[in-house]
Amino acid sequence: MRWRNGEHGYGIVTKVLHWSTVALLLAQLTVGYVMDDEADPTDVDCDPVGEQLGGGRTSDAEEERLDRAEEECEQVAEAREEGADDAVGAAWSDLWTGDLAGGELTLPGWHVLLGLAIVAMGVLRVVWRRTTPLPPWDDRLTETDRMVLHRVERVLLALLFVVPATGIALVVGSSDLVPLHVAAHLCFYAALVVHVGVVVRRRVVGRML
Repeated sequence: MRWRNGEHGYGIVTKVLHWSTVALLLAQLTVGYVMDDEADPTDVDCDPVGEQLGGGRTSDAEEERLDRAEEECEQVAEAREEGADDAVGAAWSDLWTGDLAGGELTLPGWHVLLGLAIVAMGVLRVVWRRTTPLPPWDDRLTETDRMVLHRVERVLLALLFVVPATGIALVVGSSDLVPLHVAAHLCFYAALVVHVGVVVRRRVVGRML
């Protein structure tokens, strides 16, 4: 196995960078979706049983009791939402204040750390790509395939920076970037489907193994 790309195909460094990126993205997406499931409080119906009987069919005391029960339920739900948001912000703070010395990292903390690792991996891939020529195209790829793969690769590399950067910005409080973060995810999935579709259809996956 040669270290650099050449007539023989992709070198070991390119392959390690490629599959390390895949592993980081899988870990990041897994943590992200698990974190969302845990952080988003389950919708709670705070309408107390018997409230629909109002309109003169219940006593004033009963109306007051139902109102208090509804208000308490809403306060609990709001506290849970605030607690979920605080957990994400605290995770970011912990990464810089050294509170992780005990070795325990929360899911939001892992999410931020993996995001930073993906950005670093993106930098490594860009530098390596600039200093190392690509191997010749596989003969099984048509001109259209080559054009598509070339453009999709550029999109995927760009999104290695955009997706984590907008996610980290959300953690530190820039909620205005939510649409961009979601759009970046959608673009990533679309580009990934196209990339995998071409390499699988043309049976060139083995070049990166």
